Amino acid sequence: MHCIEQDSLSRRRSIYGLGDEISVTEACFLETIEACVKHSPSAFNVQSARVVVLLGEYHKKFWDIVWQTVKKVTSKERLAASKDKITSFSDAYATILFYEDNKAVNELKKKFPLYKKNFRIWAEQANGMLQYAVWLTMAENEIGASLQHYNELIESEVRQWLNLPHSWKMVAQMPCGSIDKEPASKTFLPLKDRIKIFK
Repeated sequence: MHCIEQDSLSRRRSIYGLGDEISVTEACFLETIEACVKHSPSAFNVQSARVVVLLGEYHKKFWDIVWQTVKKVTSKERLAASKDKITSFSDAYATILFYEDNKAVNELKKKFPLYKKNFRIWAEQANGMLQYAVWLTMAENEIGASLQHYNELIESEVRQWLNLPHSWKMVAQMPCGSIDKEPASKTFLPLKDRIKIFK
């Protein structure tokens, strides 16, 4: 027995063998993401993180955009492996896109100029916390996920396709779905080398 619940921490893994089913209803899936967006912390309560959820054909088209772009910049030797990887994401149930709203961050810089150098860093940290919160809730509901970063290659085309505001900066992509293949065992560095305790 753990003194504090830790199961969701250990269940959260990068899952690449994804299927197109989930253990909850679509409504529950979306409600869980909304709760994460609503309750994740941010500096000065700026709430600058933005999320786009792609289901069905939107999810499929997104990964087709990724593939059509990636294959133009990938060597022949790596093409098959890249195709397999992107197909595994397309085979999932949905994709969650994480964005940062530059407009909200810039307004905060004007309001609190003393801290303006830090707001970009704090916003990135907050977005990371949101990503982790979503990832944990997926794990708690036995939904596999991984975090991907095809940002620079696809951001402009995806923005135009979905008609997203220009102030939204793409941060990451999270394909998620049923866990069709368990991940390999994970190794850990000794905690004594990572944590110092003084008392």
